[in-house]
This record gives sequence, C-alpha cells and structure tokens, in this order.
Amino acid sequence: MNDKITAAVHSLIHPLSGLEKAWVVELSKGHAVLAIDVTKNSLNALGTVHGGFLFTLCDTASGAVSASEGWVSVTLGSSISFIKSVTQGTLYAEADSIHTGRTTMVVEAKIKGEKGELIASGTFTMYKIGEL
Repeated sequence: MNDKITAAVHSLIHPLSGLEKAWVVELSKGHAVLAIDVTKNSLNALGTVHGGFLFTLCDTASGAVSASEGWVSVTLGSSISFIKSVTQGTLYAEADSIHTGRTTMVVEAKIKGEKGELIASGTFTMYKIGEL
C-alpha cells in the first residue's frame, strides 16, 4: 500500500469515548431521553461526531426504554440513518417503544441537536433476556 493510503487508514483509528458522561433527561414507561455534550473524543477524523458514537447513543437510549418497561435486553437488530453532521453542542437521544412483544420489543430512536434538528434516526429490535 502506498503511504497516502496507509496514513488515511491510520487516521481513522483513534480513541472514541465519552458515553459515560451522558445523563438522563426524561424517563417514563416506554420512553427515554438521554443527553450528552459533544467532546473531542466523540469526533471522527473529519471533525464531525462519529457515526459509531451516534449509533451507541441510540442503542443506549433503546436499552433505557427496555429497562423502563422492566426488562433487561440486548440488541437483536438495528438500522440507523445519519441525517446531518454535527461538530459541537449537546445531543439529545429520544427513544420510544413502538412495539412490545413476548420476547422482543422495537424501539424508535432519534438524535437531535440543541435546536431540535434531526441528526440521526434508527430502529432497534431488543431481545428480552429477563426481568429487572
């Protein structure tokens, strides 16, 4: 591989963290809103919030919805669309249960910016592994 390609690939590999700094804004049965401030460690090599960070935030909010209904669950499947890039500010992950079955639940999760602009939207199927 040439040096330019190798350098580009290496620039993609860097620490990505900070989710532990999220906080709960709202929590009720079947509904959760989490918030987190964008930091340097949530950015990708291009200086925008990393898609994996946004995905993890949606996944965590979906797990919070599962817990709000009294279940411990794991993600069985998911789909996410990244709508708009963001480089700073506070992000809000709002998740709502749209179906609860005997062994699974489906959660719709959206991430919005400080002005309410849609950043990402996803659907998460959660597999119930037990009661809380």
